[in-house]
Amino acid sequence: MDGHSSAQLHLDFRTGRPTAIDARSSSDTQRAACTSLNRERTRSILEAAQFSPPGEQIPAHVWDAAFTRRSREWELPLISLEKLGIFHDRDGLRSSNGNLIALPSGAEACPYYDPEWSVVYKLFDLRANGSLGKKISLELNDEGEFELMEGKDADLKSTLEKLAVLNEAGAHPTEIVGLSDNGDYLIAKQPLALPMKDYLQDRHTATLAICGIVPQATRLKRAITVIWVNMQPWLLADLHDRNICEIAKMNPRSLTHS
Repeated sequence: MDGHSSAQLHLDFRTGRPTAIDARSSSDTQRAACTSLNRERTRSILEAAQFSPPGEQIPAHVWDAAFTRRSREWELPLISLEKLGIFHDRDGLRSSNGNLIALPSGAEACPYYDPEWSVVYKLFDLRANGSLGKKISLELNDEGEFELMEGKDADLKSTLEKLAVLNEAGAHPTEIVGLSDNGDYLIAKQPLALPMKDYLQDRHTATLAICGIVPQATRLKRAITVIWVNMQPWLLADLHDRNICEIAKMNPRSLTHS
């Protein structure tokens, strides 16, 4: 899955970039094309983001010039938010035009629904006051028992890793699109998804789809799943009701008034 053919990609007219997401289907070919794009774009994003030491203060114009130069060097997709249909007012608050509909924000991202193409764009705020959610880790407590620790903020690298791993594992198809042209947002893209009907049964179905193993004897406070991707295990602990979904198979235009 290290390559993709032009037949597997389409032009995203909102971003002006090749895309593997065809909202009206979800196939192994589509997922493989997403995987290939994600690997290329993850490498470009991380390389472009590493031009200055952590915590070093540099003038804005110097940062802009360096970011633009390294973006070109690594062929990083830079997406204009205004062309995508998202704007900021004088106070920095986001709004969208009639082409995109803002959906309720989660802990990690702000989603925008495109009813014409039946896809969702997700914006992950990379600014100092933004949020990429939390990372979890499995650690031993003083009594020698495993506990989930949730005190670590997710960073750009771990968020890219999570999006790519879940796509490769068989979860909801996810494409890493690139960064906003000002460097403030990571942008991802998914087919439109809707909640399923029976949470416990649907969680079981989702676990099977990603070939997850559910430990039967734990004292953890939430359900966890272990998956094996890219020659290593991953701990998945957010299979809650808002994350159990199915790709919408109805006329997308019928959803704009619901």
